[in-house]
Amino acid sequence: MQLYQRIFDYIHEYQHLVYDYYSKHVVPFLVTYYNLNITDTIWDNDTIFGGSYEVMGDLTGMRWNKYLLLPVYYIEDISSAFDGQEIGLVKENETNIVIPSSYGITPQAHDIVKFEQAYLRPSNDIYPLFTVTGVEIHPNTDRRFWKLKLMVEEPYTNFDIESQTIDSYVFFDYDKSIHTLDDASSLTRMMSKNASIKSNMKSLWDSNSGFYFIT
Repeated sequence: MQLYQRIFDYIHEYQHLVYDYYSKHVVPFLVTYYNLNITDTIWDNDTIFGGSYEVMGDLTGMRWNKYLLLPVYYIEDISSAFDGQEIGLVKENETNIVIPSSYGITPQAHDIVKFEQAYLRPSNDIYPLFTVTGVEIHPNTDRRFWKLKLMVEEPYTNFDIESQTIDSYVFFDYDKSIHTLDDASSLTRMMSKNASIKSNMKSLWDSNSGFYFIT
């Protein structure tokens, strides 16, 4: 009969596998994620009860932070839902993605997602944007996964949102963390230098003496 402590460790190992390993090493799909900047966004407090005048354009006060090369997981196939509105029958394309809380990003409604399809569809240089219309939390703990419901944003492209971007960040795959553009560039240069030093040191190694000799 196993000890209780040993059985309890198995539970912790499973949680580590799901919430730490899966959130970093499962096959991801890269996106450019625009997270709504709550601090810098200017809301209309009088006309439409705390909302924004419009999503894009000169009159809007909405601002985003951009996250480049952000891995997302468990992307579902795009489904078409038909909605009867005043203008007629409208087709809405929807999908779902999952991101872990280890990124330190809190998803919001009106976040924008652009899938990196340049390699998959090199002939098309304009890709649709997806707007976050729903956020589900699983589970309700400190370490969690966010399941986001996305809907195609028909009138706008990624060129429209760039003028409303405040800060830009990069997901650095080496340490699985998010850094500023300057820090990510510095880390990339350091890794390139370390790789070149490693290859050069092999030619200076003398196996008989166990020393490195500069020729």
